[in-house]
Amino acid sequence: MLLQPIIPVHDIGGYFASGKAPGLGNQSNPLAYAWWRKDDRSTNDRLFGNVFGGLDLNKRLGFKSRLGFNLAQSAFSGFTPTTPENHEVNSTNQITENNRQSTDWDWSNTLTYVATFDRHNINVLVGQAAYQGTTRFMTGSINGLLSTAVDSRYIQDALASAASKNVSSSGSLAKGLSVFGKADYNFASRYYLSLTVRRDGSSRFGPTHQWGTFPAFSVGWRLSQEPFLAGNPFFSNIMLRVGYGVTGNQQIPSGRIVSQFGGGTGDTFYDIGGTGTTIVPGFRQTALGNADLKWEENKSVNVGVDLDFLEGRGNFTADLYRRTTDNLLFDPPNPATAGLAAPAIVNIGKMKNTGIDFAFSYRGTLGEATFWSMTFTGSHYKNYIVQIDGSHDFFYGPIATRFGNQIINQVGSPIGSFYGLVADGYFRDAADANAHLPVGGCGPNTTPCQDGAAPGRIRFKDVNGDGLISLADRTIIGSPHPDFTGGLDLSLRRGAWDLSITLFGTHGNKIFDVQKEFYVFDEFNNNVRKDLLTDSWTPTHQNAKYPILDANDSFSSQISSYYLEDGSYLRLRTLQIGYTVPPAWIRWIPAARVYLQAENLFTITGYPGLDPALPAANVNGPAGDIRDQYRGVDRGSYPANRTITVGISTTF
Repeated sequence: MLLQPIIPVHDIGGYFASGKAPGLGNQSNPLAYAWWRKDDRSTNDRLFGNVFGGLDLNKRLGFKSRLGFNLAQSAFSGFTPTTPENHEVNSTNQITENNRQSTDWDWSNTLTYVATFDRHNINVLVGQAAYQGTTRFMTGSINGLLSTAVDSRYIQDALASAASKNVSSSGSLAKGLSVFGKADYNFASRYYLSLTVRRDGSSRFGPTHQWGTFPAFSVGWRLSQEPFLAGNPFFSNIMLRVGYGVTGNQQIPSGRIVSQFGGGTGDTFYDIGGTGTTIVPGFRQTALGNADLKWEENKSVNVGVDLDFLEGRGNFTADLYRRTTDNLLFDPPNPATAGLAAPAIVNIGKMKNTGIDFAFSYRGTLGEATFWSMTFTGSHYKNYIVQIDGSHDFFYGPIATRFGNQIINQVGSPIGSFYGLVADGYFRDAADANAHLPVGGCGPNTTPCQDGAAPGRIRFKDVNGDGLISLADRTIIGSPHPDFTGGLDLSLRRGAWDLSITLFGTHGNKIFDVQKEFYVFDEFNNNVRKDLLTDSWTPTHQNAKYPILDANDSFSSQISSYYLEDGSYLRLRTLQIGYTVPPAWIRWIPAARVYLQAENLFTITGYPGLDPALPAANVNGPAGDIRDQYRGVDRGSYPANRTITVGISTTF
């Protein structure tokens, strides 16, 4: 999409064409990319399941044991061609192969005691669980294949440049052991009390911190069972709930409690003797360890209500919550003087989430033969960082572009906030631009000085008031977190026909459209948006969508609020129409239903990009999954597919 449209698929010699000539950009031919990789293969195999058994020791006491397993294997083989047609030539071909195997199992045993004494009801559970997970990963590559034929794509010295062969493997082992207990009590189905305690151990942490204790409790009051609400004509159930609990997080890579060492050709292997033929292996520290690692803790308080009304046709539930995360497992960057080793994972920081979740449902009839139902769910939350490490109050996001880093994680603000200058329209004319240049007398007591000020270019705000537009004026310019997330499910049934609809949407979230670096500011002489020609600033078009078309403007492209777009949307996720076939039509099938289903039929949004429902970024750091630090950034994600399905469901 970013390749200039004047570039053909093939050149006059019949070879793939691309941006070889000056001024045609450094994009690759997408059809060439697809052609050369048509024989790449990625396979995934998985076998999982569980077996369980139980024994009732008496009327009140029961035992249950369960063993679960998950076996997985994935493999990939890929080819990277030479690209003489590109502006940035890849002169050596390569093949890569990798294989990953994992084996996970978990075993749990529980004893359950259930008893009723008059109006007292008791349910007690005690148990034990153990798990183990192992992974093995092997990868290899070799360059300079003598033949690019598929049947010659093997990592063998005789088929390619033997000196370029690189093979390595790695693995991990994680173990865990837990003991737990839970007691539920209610009096006359009116007053409820639940207590839970877990004691979890993990091999991922240091010897003195492998175990963590995580308690929880909840109380409930069913007001509808009280005498003063007996016979209430409207409410059939009113339940109030309060709960508190602590859970633990151990999702970090195994083996990070000790420092790790490694090395290789081009890194630590060196020809110390200067022979030109022999290298001596060497090693360096590749990751810092931390034997003091311990559990991350999530403490949650919630207050909730459950309501049933109109003889059970209507239901409403809501939960207010506050979650605080302590001892965050995080890998703060090392100072530049610390070398190349990956930073140690440490327990620092605190984060807080507050919010409300609710659901409203109702079912009814239209006449005697038509039944309908609806469920509306909604969520609102606020997230902010309370503390990082006691000495720093911010750190940047995990990914930066050529123009800088658009993400900041700052105390008092939401995680993954957008960060940059504040765009303040365009310079109206030469007089407006000159007033922001030294020649026009700009400064602290007048208009702020801005490098490159010219008519039609983006003007930025002097946030700190020092009279100079600089990186010091960067501030939080938006949040990827929505103000509201909601969904609506509708269903209708009449006779043998049924209809269901699912809508989903968000409101108030911002999207940082990184693609503007390319299709607006033409970072690599690439293709641009069609309306850039008609909706860019001119003296007679002051309220344009884009700044002036100016090949010398390297100032407007600075990371700023200009890149932000409203990410709110409403999407028809699914629409399904079904028909239940009468048994008499197909006698050899007891029951059958045929249906037509459409997914992602339409999206209502003001976002100009491909899809406002961005997928979660695949971003991982030394401390594991860090997607929360990089959300709402559009780097050209492929949009959701519109899918039409015809199917039949039956029993026989």
